[in-house]
Amino acid sequence: MNAGSARTKVAALSLTVLAATSLPAPSAAQQTDQAGASSPVVEEIIVSARRRGDENLQDVSLAVSVLSGEMLRESGIVDFAEIAARTPSFTFQEQIGNQQEVIVRGIGTLRLTGSAAEPSVGTFIDEVYIGRRGAATPPIFDLERAEVVRGPQGTLYGKNVVGGAVNLITARPSQEFSGRASISYGQYDALGGQDMYGAEAYVTGGLSDKVAGRLAAQYRQNDGYSYNILRDEELDDSESYAVRGSLLFEPSDQLELRLTADFSHNEGGGQSRKPVDDPTIPGFGVTLTGGLRSPDPRVSESPWSQFEDRDVFGLIARADYKLQSGPTLTYLAAYRDGDFSGRYSLVGITSPPSLTDAANGQTENYEGITQDLRISSQDGPMRWVGGLYYLREETKVIDNSIATSFLAVGGDPGGIGDILDGEFIYDQTNVTTSYAVYGEVNWDFTENLTLTAGGRYTWDDKDYDHRTECLDYGLEPDFIICLAPLEDELWDITTSENWSEFTPKLGLDWRVSADALLYVSAAKGFKGGGWQGKPGTEAAALASYDPETAWTIEAGAKTEWAQQRVRLNLALFYTKFDDLQVEQLDDEGLTLIIDNAADAEIQGLELEAVLAPTTALQFWFSGSYIDSEYKNFVDSSGADRSGNTLARTPEFMLNVGASYETPVGDALLLRGRVEYSWQDDMFWGVENTVFEDSYGLLDARISLGSNDGRWQAALYGKNLTDELYSVDVIPFLGDVFTRYSPPRSFGLQLTTNF
Repeated sequence: MNAGSARTKVAALSLTVLAATSLPAPSAAQQTDQAGASSPVVEEIIVSARRRGDENLQDVSLAVSVLSGEMLRESGIVDFAEIAARTPSFTFQEQIGNQQEVIVRGIGTLRLTGSAAEPSVGTFIDEVYIGRRGAATPPIFDLERAEVVRGPQGTLYGKNVVGGAVNLITARPSQEFSGRASISYGQYDALGGQDMYGAEAYVTGGLSDKVAGRLAAQYRQNDGYSYNILRDEELDDSESYAVRGSLLFEPSDQLELRLTADFSHNEGGGQSRKPVDDPTIPGFGVTLTGGLRSPDPRVSESPWSQFEDRDVFGLIARADYKLQSGPTLTYLAAYRDGDFSGRYSLVGITSPPSLTDAANGQTENYEGITQDLRISSQDGPMRWVGGLYYLREETKVIDNSIATSFLAVGGDPGGIGDILDGEFIYDQTNVTTSYAVYGEVNWDFTENLTLTAGGRYTWDDKDYDHRTECLDYGLEPDFIICLAPLEDELWDITTSENWSEFTPKLGLDWRVSADALLYVSAAKGFKGGGWQGKPGTEAAALASYDPETAWTIEAGAKTEWAQQRVRLNLALFYTKFDDLQVEQLDDEGLTLIIDNAADAEIQGLELEAVLAPTTALQFWFSGSYIDSEYKNFVDSSGADRSGNTLARTPEFMLNVGASYETPVGDALLLRGRVEYSWQDDMFWGVENTVFEDSYGLLDARISLGSNDGRWQAALYGKNLTDELYSVDVIPFLGDVFTRYSPPRSFGLQLTTNF
């Protein structure tokens, strides 16, 4: 980026920030003064990010973004990518369904290719950690809210995370009978218009005076926005259903029990990829792109049958008991199981014109058991939380790659054709056992000053089995060596390793007034070590990489202005990484390598603002600026990457929107909302060569319903400017194999409440 471009972006962001401080918010309520007149206020947001029950967002000295259940429904948010677009410093990509890439403040794990790998950003559902996000996370539906906590977590969370946490809080059962049902129909603005269908419903109510239940279900189907012209098959399609049931027992004023079970299934025809010449590397690469049959970026020419299939089951049991002495004892037990299988084309084209056809197949099974026991005190000048945590995860991953090359037919034995022709299988199983003791204390040593001190000690044990197998694909009788990267390497190994780490936190809060909180904190994060997911040799398979650690210093402000018509929250942060786990593709060996070659420094600013000038009109804004840099980074090829920007970390991001409602006659209510999300250009890899241009997404919705909320009909549109951008790329030998975004879509939704 040149200096002029940077100054323009800084100026644009500054103007938007200034505008946002005088504009309205996503949700408004009203209050009544002593004279009986009503005035708008920004609605209170409740969070449980500090594991102390429900708290007002403005009282929590953490950088937290919250999307309420109503906002999730109104915005039509159905996946992590849409949450990321509305959250500062948050990006999301997906290579295949079990390899979701969540990055917060530049910190993230690109792919969980190894069964022993851990995510840098944790995913939690009802406070239960999910170790394999893609394989074991249920769909987004019937949520009370989604919380995104930025920065290291550990002193309050059962599982340590180094970059942040995404908390999905499911809706609670209620004694009051109510329900909702909605159906929707839409079309993608591509390939002649592909259909989308959806239905969602819940019902809740009392089963007795001490027991309440809730049942929710969801169904989605889309016919796909991509197409394989070689096989006459739809791609980027899906069909899914999910169900969740929960029971709430309240046998006494002191005891509350909650049981939740969920199951979901998703299947589809897989994804479409398109080869694009890498302009940073001279030559044609592995694909002679002039031989493509179609220039359409969403048309695939792969000869491979592709698919994705996932089943997820979870069970959560929670007990909260309020002791007579005041503190609350909480016990949380959970089981989660995820099964995923899929195959996708790596290059999206036949051989020829490509030097090789390549497809990658993956199966993954995850089982996680969680035990979390904690005690917390929420009253008085000294409030505290302490807990014991246990996690056992067993993850089995089978990764097989198949390739064929026209060079192998009639070629010399052992030549490049043999290297590009064949099949190899990686079969890995890892068992992680993690123990931790954690706690945090908040002490009001004056009326307005609160000191926070906490710590967590973690013990991680990992037992790892890894077997490789190389198969002759049978296309060339002179096949004498295995497909790269294995060549003639075969092994069956068993190894183990353990790590431990203390991660402290220290902070100070200053309650300047009833409407202003200033805070500063320093916290250490930790992510466990592991082994390579796709090593090229037995020695590389046996060699573990170390944990990564990070210190984050954060200063922030939570403020409300103009008699609570304006909310303005700000966070400044600096993160210092040591032994950063970096994943790279080795073109020569065709391997993915994770090592601790880098340190890094990240600093930035995040701002979230809402304004409610009237009870009918609301505006909101969020934005972030991140300056990131690798330090002392010499990669596995010997190249010095020091000074490069962290991968998949845009310098600027913003989300801005408005909503308005007005009565139509005496019985109807007209509502509308529009929002725009934009992210700066970013580099896809640590090499800082292949990059994604900046892009913005415009969504809108308009609805007409009854004043009492009994029914509503809504029209919506997503990506209204039909922006084309990449959602994942695979750079390889001079080409970039690209998966593109969904096109513009429109839809109609009908909803009834009872």
